[in-house]
Amino acid sequence: MPRQSVGSNVPRVLHSLSDGRADREEMRRTLTEQSARMHRTIDYQLQRAAASGPTPLAPAVDIAPVASRLKDALLKVYADKKLRVDLEVDHGAGFHGDEGDLVEILGNVLDNACKWAGERVRVRAGHTHDDGGGAGLTLRIDDDGPGIPADKVDAVLARGVRADATTPGHGIGLAVVRDIVVEAYGGEVTVGASDLGGAAVTIRIPPH
Repeated sequence: MPRQSVGSNVPRVLHSLSDGRADREEMRRTLTEQSARMHRTIDYQLQRAAASGPTPLAPAVDIAPVASRLKDALLKVYADKKLRVDLEVDHGAGFHGDEGDLVEILGNVLDNACKWAGERVRVRAGHTHDDGGGAGLTLRIDDDGPGIPADKVDAVLARGVRADATTPGHGIGLAVVRDIVVEAYGGEVTVGASDLGGAAVTIRIPPH
């Protein structure tokens, strides 16, 4: 089944409502339908991720080229900001799971960082090892934006919530990342302060 674009038609629908021709009842009904559609799309993504999950016997997905492709794409999207995006990926760092899940996880966090960054974003990826010799994975994305206050961390990891409601976006990216990482891979997502001055999002996926 092809991947669905979360809320891809929502801006167009909302724009059609803003022309003043729709009455209040029609606006309420349309907004309710679009909200339900977005949540169905999110649930689909999470169910698909949960169905795949870790694949320890399959070759690991090489993180470096995936991160590079995402960087190139987002530098085009945010070209007006003239961002510097640094990739620091350990040699051989791999993701034991579906490549689409890696794109969802890294792409959402990196997009969020580029959206908020002033000039700089940094992506780090490397293996961590447990006492049994198993290799887990840590991804960390930093930016030099305004950061996320500690009292808003839980909120930004909840569906449909943004740290600043004036910034465009559906506000579901970090929540989707958290749900995929936790539910499909048994990992964790934490949000803290970056040494670049903004936010740092760290994703840890344990050995499998």
